Amino acid sequence: MDSTILRPVVDEILQLDEGGAHLLGSACQDCGTLYFPPVLSCRNPDCAGKTIVPSQLGGAGVLFSFTIQRYRPPALFALDPWEAYAIGSVDLAGGVRVLGIIQAPFDHLRPGLAVRLSTSVLNDGDEGAVITHVFVPDEDAPV
Repeated sequence: MDSTILRPVVDEILQLDEGGAHLLGSACQDCGTLYFPPVLSCRNPDCAGKTIVPSQLGGAGVLFSFTIQRYRPPALFALDPWEAYAIGSVDLAGGVRVLGIIQAPFDHLRPGLAVRLSTSVLNDGDEGAVITHVFVPDEDAPV
């Protein structure tokens, strides 16, 4: 096992650099609509231009809704060791809503909870640690 090598579970949506982790989406240059995951063309029916550019999404958000998953996910997203987890829908700046694991005690979860982007190791193997984006409570967020 070599956990010094970090590999996003999906390269196209998670970027790791010296500044930390960033979600990658796309934005329409013409109407400003944000998308996650990235798209090839603007889907806004009111937009005539449809020109898409890569966009780095903000990491702060608000939990919109959540559920507790008590089943093992498929191999690509296998958690090791296995335990139940929360998955939530998070509203990020710019009007984009993102799904992700919410790492917090289940009894602390509530719609409106301020969260921020983080990463978590899904599993660790011979080719390095596979990581994914997660959201954690943001104690520094304004109330």
